[in-house]
Amino acid sequence: MREKQVLWADDEIDLLRPHTMFLGSRGYKVTPVTNGDDAIAMVKQRGFDIVLLDEMMAGRGGLSTLAMIKEINPDIPVIMITKNEEERLMEEALGHRIDDYLTKPVNPSQILSAC
Repeated sequence: MREKQVLWADDEIDLLRPHTMFLGSRGYKVTPVTNGDDAIAMVKQRGFDIVLLDEMMAGRGGLSTLAMIKEINPDIPVIMITKNEEERLMEEALGHRIDDYLTKPVNPSQILSAC
């Protein structure tokens, strides 16, 4: 069975190393990026099975990144991960067809379950 390819875009990706290692031990290959523009470039270059996307990043934000990713590949599952619990944000993210929405702090098993 091949490893599932995960793209994880978060400006604090170094703090999430335990999470990426946990996913790696469960058969997921995690490609980390620190901003939306890099995430978009990676989606253009490679096929990913799922995208984990921080909502609040420096530069291009998560919602804008989400819209671009869905233009490139409308079928790729995207999980939005954020500290922001505003209902407006959740509604907007759902309007862009996210597949799940997690609120930080998240633990590795939450991420695994969502994947």
